[in-house]
Amino acid sequence: MKKIFSRALNIVKHLQLMRKSVIMGQDENILLAVDHSWSNDYSIGVQGWILSKKGILDKVEICVGDSCVAITSWHPRPDVTAMYPQYKGKDDNCGFIVHIPRIAQHQVTFKAKIQGIISTQTIEFKGSKPVPPGKNIQDGGDIFADFINLVNDKNLRILEIGSRVVSPGSSSKRALFPGAASYTGFDYYPDNNTDVVGDAHKLSQYFTDNQRFDGIFSISVFEHLAMPWVVAMEINKLLEIGGYTFHATHFAWPLHEIPWDFWRFSDEGLKVLFSPPLGFEVVKAGLFAPLRMHIDTVGPGQEELPNHPGFGGVAILAKKVAELDTAKFKWDVLTESVVGQDSHYPKPS
Repeated sequence: MKKIFSRALNIVKHLQLMRKSVIMGQDENILLAVDHSWSNDYSIGVQGWILSKKGILDKVEICVGDSCVAITSWHPRPDVTAMYPQYKGKDDNCGFIVHIPRIAQHQVTFKAKIQGIISTQTIEFKGSKPVPPGKNIQDGGDIFADFINLVNDKNLRILEIGSRVVSPGSSSKRALFPGAASYTGFDYYPDNNTDVVGDAHKLSQYFTDNQRFDGIFSISVFEHLAMPWVVAMEINKLLEIGGYTFHATHFAWPLHEIPWDFWRFSDEGLKVLFSPPLGFEVVKAGLFAPLRMHIDTVGPGQEELPNHPGFGGVAILAKKVAELDTAKFKWDVLTESVVGQDSHYPKPS
């Protein structure tokens, strides 16, 4: 009876896996599936999994026309290996996501009606790449490298806000700063890369009065801060005068880490957060990761939106030039009173 039940359960799992996949294929060597795909005029994305029936896969390429990309990043798919235990151990990390560059070819037919007569004309053309950013847009893609060089060359004591290793494939930033006098990791939740656990809105309260840093930085954190202006003030309290602060966050990005995904920033917005009245001098600020924006349901006047440059990221490097005037800038409000007692940053899974 147990064997019958187990076999029935495996059949159900197999059907669920097939429903999840867009298409499946196999031969005597491999079993594969595409779970999801997406495309535009100049690229195709493919997400899925592939299992070897015989041994470890040496190399896998995905080709679209003449454009081929090797899969170099793999991740575990326990749902797949549970469904096919006979292949377990050969390719436990059998999941992949690949971006394949290509320029799409289009065939478009125009139909014009003139005095009751329909005239047709078909033309072919290739899709175009995004319009490059204008000259008045500052490039922020190299600002983090500038900060890294400052830290290593000047042997700075640094603090990272958001040190926890969260995203798949990401890693600790400690190794980037071999010349740092010290590295302290700060995060809302603990992990092996975090030295101090707490709320960034109360950052200075976790350190003694004489404990200061020469550099404070964060990556993909400011969008998750309920009150980023408060954190900017807290950073000033912990920085030595002449110290540097770097932050990279999002100009446009899908929702993530909800419900604590609060803000999107421009470079001008970050300049306000790290402005002279708050004791900072902006060294450099700019946008990076160009992207196109597409609206699923296009309304009148929105047809040309994808032709206007958008950006995924924004970054700033600022220098502390003065202490914060706490009499002028005060925000005595707790995070809980702003977001509500029942709202919490997502716990580690």
